[in-house]
Amino acid sequence: MYLKKIVLIGDGIVAKKFLETVLEKYFSNNLYTVVSKDSSFVPEKIPSTFNFQIFDPTSAYRLLNVVNNEISDIFIIMEDPKEREIVYEIIKNKHKDIRIVLSAYEDEITLSSILEDEKSVLIEEAKTIAGRLLARLPNVPLIPQGFGLEQGEVMEIGVPFGSVFTYRHIGSIQQKNYKIVGIYRHGEFILSNYSIVIQPADVLLVAGDPKVLENVYRQIKSDIGQFPAPFGKDVYVYVDTLLQSKKAVMRDIHQALYIHKNTKSTRLNICVLNPCNFALLKEIKALDEPDVNVRLEYSGMSFVQKLQQDGEKKIGLVVVGKEIFSSRFHRKALFALSTPVLKTSSRSLENVKDSVVVLNDEMSEGENISSIIFDISIQMGLGVLLYDFDPDKHYQLQVAQDYDNLSRIFDKKIKITRTNSKNPILFLKESKKPLLQFLPFEKCITKTRFFWFASTKVEKISFMLDNNPQIFIPITE
Repeated sequence: MYLKKIVLIGDGIVAKKFLETVLEKYFSNNLYTVVSKDSSFVPEKIPSTFNFQIFDPTSAYRLLNVVNNEISDIFIIMEDPKEREIVYEIIKNKHKDIRIVLSAYEDEITLSSILEDEKSVLIEEAKTIAGRLLARLPNVPLIPQGFGLEQGEVMEIGVPFGSVFTYRHIGSIQQKNYKIVGIYRHGEFILSNYSIVIQPADVLLVAGDPKVLENVYRQIKSDIGQFPAPFGKDVYVYVDTLLQSKKAVMRDIHQALYIHKNTKSTRLNICVLNPCNFALLKEIKALDEPDVNVRLEYSGMSFVQKLQQDGEKKIGLVVVGKEIFSSRFHRKALFALSTPVLKTSSRSLENVKDSVVVLNDEMSEGENISSIIFDISIQMGLGVLLYDFDPDKHYQLQVAQDYDNLSRIFDKKIKITRTNSKNPILFLKESKKPLLQFLPFEKCITKTRFFWFASTKVEKISFMLDNNPQIFIPITE
């Protein structure tokens, strides 16, 4: 191993603790020069790889006698922000290519050159401490610090009792853009393989796209029967008395009331935009209860503005009618919220007996939404129907198998219809019984409708149908 020449410049308790650790564990890894104006930094026993220089590092003449082109890295850990930046400028003015690591509080940094310099690394002390405290907080993913990009591409996730991941073979779980690397069980680490069965209280070591892992964390931690968690606790329904008829307004509110009463929703918030029909408003206000909050929006805020404002409170489910959902700008705002959306229908939810999922060759995100589908279906007492259509009989066997695995875990039977003749759009339009259709909320749904009827992508076409209620579930694309 080639030993690199490192300079440590510091004072204060953080620098001293850092130096003690290097002296104890990593003294043989590199050649170190330690610069400090505090003589207490010099230990009783000095390893041969260490050289201590006691002087004020803000002295450019003395500092540049220590720092030369043979130095690969410099660590600046100083308590005084002004002195820290003086030292940084002295070095950078003479040696632009040396990598400098600074430890500081973010609000202490006044030199923009530090933040913009690719050769400089800023370790934010407050953020680091907060991260370590966060790791001890229950029900949050553990992200290793000082490893990789530190952006959440590696996580440790505990598996609770009742999780949708319990008693499943690792090989039966679709792992798109992430992998289950191993399992910590009873103090041992087990490298993952296809046949290992995940047990309650296991800790999974997973690696992948940080955004995907956030979604995986929610899936693992979610107990069945808790929807609208983990997205939020409350249901929000939005109606517009200028855009919608009285019948449409009450349709949306009654369906929102029904799903609120039949899930673990804590509160239903009824938001009335552009309130102008006083008789209708009186009827809506009469619905006010401890768990039902009616809000009349007289400020003139648009649907998008109101949705963005409410979205800061973590909405569990948004309920809207086709009149609001038909606007491309409204769909884009709903998509950006990353929250499930119920689009109502003239067919009441009270009359729905089955939920339906249309499978297709782009349903690799099925693992992301299947647990939510089961959660809602179980709470609402609905059967689950998978509609698998392919003209060439290339059916989605793997996706169907994933649903079948979940059905056994939750003791919830599913029905599978496979056909190469009846298009799912025709099936949905001609269904005599109302169905609750689940769809992944993909970005394509936010696009313009022009040429959609020529598309072969089911979500682009079926979401335009209004004869059945539909729930759009956000996915990570």
